[in-house]
Amino acid sequence: MKKMPLSIVLFLITLFTYAQKEKVYSSLEDALKNPSSVYILSLTNKGLKEIPESIILLTNLTTLDLAGNKLSSIPESIIKLEKLTELDLSYNKFNTLPENLTLLTNLTELDLSNNHLSVLPESITKLIHLDQLYLNNNKLTVFPDFLPRLNNLTEIYLYGNLIRSIPESVSKLSKLTEIGLGGNLLSSLPESISQLTNLKYLALPYNKFTELPGCITRLAALSVLDMNSNKLSSLPESIGNLSALTELYLEGNKLTMLPETVTGLTNLTLINLKQNTSLKLSPAVKNFIAEIKI
Repeated sequence: MKKMPLSIVLFLITLFTYAQKEKVYSSLEDALKNPSSVYILSLTNKGLKEIPESIILLTNLTTLDLAGNKLSSIPESIIKLEKLTELDLSYNKFNTLPENLTLLTNLTELDLSNNHLSVLPESITKLIHLDQLYLNNNKLTVFPDFLPRLNNLTEIYLYGNLIRSIPESVSKLSKLTEIGLGGNLLSSLPESISQLTNLKYLALPYNKFTELPGCITRLAALSVLDMNSNKLSSLPESIGNLSALTELYLEGNKLTMLPETVTGLTNLTLINLKQNTSLKLSPAVKNFIAEIKI
């Protein structure tokens, strides 16, 4: 029998390895049959009250999804999952951030949404490689001023909390591209937010803004701005400076007019102006909006 070329053999090995790394195990029993081959484990909605100790046998695990359980603590042995980079603990029963979690220093993505967190401990800054942090629908009242020490963050989401202000130190999150702060109690932003030169997505719906903070209009890279359901009565002339803007959401405000500078937003493909009952547009603005292809 003719030998298979080495290049094809190597290709097939690479293909098999990649496929194995992409395979999602949804049963711990199945995963433990060949633990070294398991990279992704999803144990969502299993009614778990604690994390099974046997998970630590999955030494190559990179992604662990434990969403929708009844967890309130993490075992110390979790540190043995040295290759873990993604951890989903959303929809559980955590009242505080487990200290053991901060020992997983290779984490790049952490989801703690829909728990009962009221404060974040400073120890979260040990997660120095964290790239994405999701804390939606908790009970947080402050945006901790130590959080910007996680200077590798590109995405942070804090929808549905009780946050009233953002610290000036937010400007230190220089790699940030997305920030979601909808459903809080914000009425202003620090001027330093304009220093987030990589920010492309800013969501502030369902807050207390009566005017659009001027610092927003200096975010040159911004492509999506969501200000739905605030109390805006007008927009500043400087809104026209957002030349990269492609989507602008202004539904459910108190707008009475739009400045003609919005016609300079030549990259805009979507604008939502619903439920602004007193809004009257100039002919130039009306024509501009009519020409936007949605």
